[in-house]
Amino acid sequence: MLDRNDAVSIKDAQDNIIKPGLENNLTYIKSNFAKLTLAIEQLQRQHMPLSDLLKIVQDIQKSFETLSGPNGKSVQNKFNQVQEKNRGLLALVKISQVLTSEETLRNLDGLPEDLNCNDLTFFKYAPVTSVDVERSFSAYKTLLSNNRRSFKFENIRKHLIIQCNS
Repeated sequence: MLDRNDAVSIKDAQDNIIKPGLENNLTYIKSNFAKLTLAIEQLQRQHMPLSDLLKIVQDIQKSFETLSGPNGKSVQNKFNQVQEKNRGLLALVKISQVLTSEETLRNLDGLPEDLNCNDLTFFKYAPVTSVDVERSFSAYKTLLSNNRRSFKFENIRKHLIIQCNS
């Protein structure tokens, strides 16, 4: 058993474990938020159409609308606030509507001004998470380390192709 005097985190964890209602709270979390972990895994998949990814986000929003109790309403409010502030997500929704012909290009409000019709086609498989970007940072970190000063451009190019295809 861990000694609560070894670290504050151990003490806090042990105090939280003995709090009354912990089992009820864990049951509530499991029964209402199990879909969320599955949705996150789906959102991280590659090569999925933007419309499918946004449908996953909408499904989560619908499932949050059915939450009851003060904790459920708090989660629902926070989710809605984050979504409303996320201008990038709102732009992706509008682009997806154009790509699925739910909306015409006449109304481009909310989209970056420098986007044209040809650019919108590149969004068909746009990811809605930054997981791929974070993975690339990890991969490039080893490539761009200080001990790689003598890398020739041609070798960098080959290395990047290998990284992208693996």
